[in-house]
Amino acid sequence: MSFRKQVATSAAWVGLSTAVVKVLAFITVTLVLARVLEPSDFGLVGLAWLAINAFDFLRDLGITAALVYRQGDDTDVAADVAYIALATASVLIYGIIFLSAPFIERFFSDANGLTEILRVLALTMLINAIGQVPYTLMAKNLDFRNKAIPEIIAGMGNSLVAITMALTGFGVWAMVGGYLTDSILRNILVWFFTTWRPRWRFQRDIWWEMFDYGKHVVSSRVLIFGITNIDDVMVGRMLGAASLGFYTLAYRLSNLPATHMTKLISNVMFPAFRKIQKEQERIRRIFFQTIHAIGLLAAPISVATIVLGPTFVHQYYLGRWDDAIVAMQWLTIYGFARSIAANMGPIMRAMGKPQWLSALALWRFITMALLLYPAILWKGIVGVSILSAVVAVVDFGIAAWLTRRLIGGSYWTYVQTLGPASAVAIFSAWIAWLIMPFVPTPHRLFPFLVAGVVMMVVYVLMMWWVDSLFRQLSISLMARFGPTRRLAARQS
Repeated sequence: MSFRKQVATSAAWVGLSTAVVKVLAFITVTLVLARVLEPSDFGLVGLAWLAINAFDFLRDLGITAALVYRQGDDTDVAADVAYIALATASVLIYGIIFLSAPFIERFFSDANGLTEILRVLALTMLINAIGQVPYTLMAKNLDFRNKAIPEIIAGMGNSLVAITMALTGFGVWAMVGGYLTDSILRNILVWFFTTWRPRWRFQRDIWWEMFDYGKHVVSSRVLIFGITNIDDVMVGRMLGAASLGFYTLAYRLSNLPATHMTKLISNVMFPAFRKIQKEQERIRRIFFQTIHAIGLLAAPISVATIVLGPTFVHQYYLGRWDDAIVAMQWLTIYGFARSIAANMGPIMRAMGKPQWLSALALWRFITMALLLYPAILWKGIVGVSILSAVVAVVDFGIAAWLTRRLIGGSYWTYVQTLGPASAVAIFSAWIAWLIMPFVPTPHRLFPFLVAGVVMMVVYVLMMWWVDSLFRQLSISLMARFGPTRRLAARQS
């Protein structure tokens, strides 16, 4: 299989698993659980994940990223070393979380019950250690088909358990039960899709070598975690679990492009760029093609969230979550910038510059740390959202400048790449917004649904006319499905 086809196939499988899992999560959490549970329930689970993810960096220490980066004939030995290191660290870190849970609960405002939730949910850390290395090896070898199937099945199990528990009155524990089910299924099923088996051998020199690379990756990840979660910490500390629940829903609705794209890009493009790191022209071409493709999807989703999203939130949740609307709109700008910038991190890591990611993350963390407190005092969760959006846009500009030093390109190239999709998305949303007041209302969501369809149709027709990559991708997609194969053949 050619490199291009291997990357395309990998992206397709990651895209499929990401789409299925995220759609299931959207239906489960956003459409079902948010109608049944209270904002404070979302806030408590958000605080628990915040604490777990903070400790998770001490468990990984960049070992998995180093395993992907590592070349040579001793990959199996390195995998064994990584497996032993991750398993040992997981047990130690869970013990720390278990003992510190009461102190974490007391740190936040209005977080009663967090101790029990945190202790149970942190079991996912132990469970994930069982399958983390096999998943990493699959990513290293671009074997995303075998990686996707367990993830999809686990996502289905998560949704089934969470919805069943929520509808039968388990409250916040419905979310915990769903996450545990997901973790158990993923880390059991992976062993049916991999031929690798761990051997109990540990070589200290290999561990130090991987740690030496991984420390740069983990330092940037720690800072990025601080940047993306310091807002949750401050909101939970100053405003309480209910406000954090509103902020969590706003983030979940607004960052659909970012959460989908970031996972797909980081999983596929880092090992892909690593294989061709000495071919600068080829990397530059693939890089901008990837950004172009991301923009074709992220731009309309982001614009629709800003323009049509408030109607959905108000009508679907019957006004219960209206406090999340303005924050959602500002966080959408943050999410769009993040989805585009996600492709720059794999470039820097693949080209041997993980320290640049650390430097980028450091300035973002310092900026957020200095300005979050006054932003919360100014406008609460809306102030936090405005600050996040501004920092993300500035960060994108800096990251683009650094990427240019590695592979070339210019700011104008980004404008040419992303401009048409953004402009057409704005025009399409404007048409949909104008039509929405005149749509009859047999159901409170009917105007929103009609406006969404109108926007999609206008966007697709206009992009087919103005964008060759959109036509190419559309024809490629149609060619995969029986009813549209003849149409695709005629267009090509």
